[in-house]
This record gives sequence, C-alpha cells and structure tokens, in this order.
Amino acid sequence: MDKDDKKPKKAGRPKGSKSLTPKQKKFARNVAKGMSQVDSYRDAYDVKTDNKNTQRVKAYELSRQSNISDMIEDLKRRAEQGVVWTREMAMTALLDTYKLARDQNHATGATGALKELNAMYGYNEATKINIGGQKDNPIVVAQEEKDL
Repeated sequence: MDKDDKKPKKAGRPKGSKSLTPKQKKFARNVAKGMSQVDSYRDAYDVKTDNKNTQRVKAYELSRQSNISDMIEDLKRRAEQGVVWTREMAMTALLDTYKLARDQNHATGATGALKELNAMYGYNEATKINIGGQKDNPIVVAQEEKDL
C-alpha cells in the first residue's frame, strides 16, 4: 500500500473537474466584474434568509473552491487582454464573412451573414409566434428580434 492510499478521499467533483453550476458561474462572473464576494453570493444565490456573517463565510468558501477561483482568474485575465467577445467583434466577423462569401460568389453564405447582421441590429420585422391556444383561436404574441 503506498502513501496515497492512506489519505481520505475528498467528496464532490473529481480532481481537475471544471464543471460549475449556473449559480457558481454567476458568482464567478460577478466577482470577476468587480462585485464584492458577498454581494456576488447574494445575487447568484438569491439569498434572503441567511444572516450577513453566514453570507460572508459562504461567499469566501465559494471563492476558495479551485474551479470557481480558476474561472474568476480566467475571466479577469481575458478582460485585461481584451479577449472577451464583444458586439463589435461579432459585427466585424460577420462583415468579414459577408465579404468573403460575396467575393467567392457564395450567395448562401453572404445572405446568412447579412441575415445575422440585420437580426443583430434589430432590422427584421416582428415575427408572430403561436404559444398555445385552440386551433381556431390561437394565442399569438408579436415578437421583435432584439439585441441579446
């Protein structure tokens, strides 16, 4: 038996696992944006009942989890380097795609890029979506394509 067999196994995710819950991701994003740990915890977990000291402790414990602290550091580093995907970057990529498709006489690619650009800027007409109701009396909602 080697010395590693004597160590108690940790419960939870396997070592090296980077999988985060949606609440953990929201917490990490908030912290990376500059929100305090406790405010990030309150926002991500919609806390109303814990006392403030418990909230601070839970926020600190979350921030110390390696997968969460790794995500926070990665987001901060990417923001500093300007690598975060921006609306301008999306627009530039779509324009480049359109130009390439046009130059290669690829109508489908050019049309697709233009369609995405129009949707991105809200130039499309509102679309009707049937969200239920009876066949002769559907419930219809007008939906405008908006920026995400």
